Amino acid sequence: MKNSSVPRFLIAAGLCVAAAACATTESSEAPIAAAKPSKPVKPVYVLSDIEYATASELTDTLGEASLTRREGIGEYRRYGLKTCALIIILYPDDTGGMRATHFDAVALRSGEEKPDLDSCLAAG
Repeated sequence: MKNSSVPRFLIAAGLCVAAAACATTESSEAPIAAAKPSKPVKPVYVLSDIEYATASELTDTLGEASLTRREGIGEYRRYGLKTCALIIILYPDDTGGMRATHFDAVALRSGEEKPDLDSCLAAG
């Protein structure tokens, strides 16, 4: 006659493993936390911060330009920001003082999409 206690032992062990797996699955589930609405992020710069600024005001606001050169009667300045390069051209105003009047945002790397000026300024 065969010993029937071995299959009972295996069945009991299997049931214990299955019960433990179920208990582990249930206890490891954490409640999903409700997403908190994020506060609007204040832009680092806005166009009005630099529009019609003098060269020294631009330096005070943006720091030193990574590139500065004369272009005809104007002055070309390039600033490296976090997500883009900011191009500013200063032209003489009615009194002969140089003022920032042309602004453009360009990609930091060749082949990247041209960024939006406002987004570029906001990111800083």
